[in-house]
Amino acid sequence: MPILVLVPMVMGAAIGLVARYLLPGRQWIGLFLNPAASAAAAGIVWTILGLTGMTSENGWIWIASLAAALVVALVLPRVLPARRERADAAYLAELTRTTA
Repeated sequence: MPILVLVPMVMGAAIGLVARYLLPGRQWIGLFLNPAASAAAAGIVWTILGLTGMTSENGWIWIASLAAALVVALVLPRVLPARRERADAAYLAELTRTTA
């Protein structure tokens, strides 16, 4: 059932949304980025494991897809704020540089 991939994607989006409000640094990340990335990770893992022959009755497909969503939801708020702060600082330095 191909439509069943939506269930772990919705669950992954919920994981991403909860992580967005529980982890620090959310002012640097858009509202939909963490839930969308988590949902995409869950859907990709579900599809890949489904293509290998796993069915929805197999518990490992559920565990792997939701674990992928959790990993993305935890890593994204750690990585993006630091990159965003460096990029903003460099851009501000470029804007405030005086040219003679």
